[in-house]
Amino acid sequence: MLNRCVITVKAKQPFFEWLKNLPETAGMTLDELNEDGIAYLLPEVEDDDDLETILPQCFDLIFEEELIGWRTDEKTWPAVRDLATFQSWFDVQLRSIVIDLVDAPLKDDEG
Repeated sequence: MLNRCVITVKAKQPFFEWLKNLPETAGMTLDELNEDGIAYLLPEVEDDDDLETILPQCFDLIFEEELIGWRTDEKTWPAVRDLATFQSWFDVQLRSIVIDLVDAPLKDDEG
């Protein structure tokens, strides 16, 4: 078991509305957008109350990852990227137990 938790992030309607004018999303539904997503490892937490404490410390990084996955030009990103906007654009689900079943060291391909 790892000393991490996992959160998954699913788009809500406001994020979907922001994406609608991209060619890659033409004809896509919100459900299709949410079929696959990114899982983020965070410091270990016990429950949703703990997540409410840690999310304000890392939401900006998660927000940027979600935006950059669609648009790399930061000038096209929404001007307001605060916690309230993040929470209105994304649904965050906590998985408090992470078990690594791979018998090899974790590697970070970015460094």
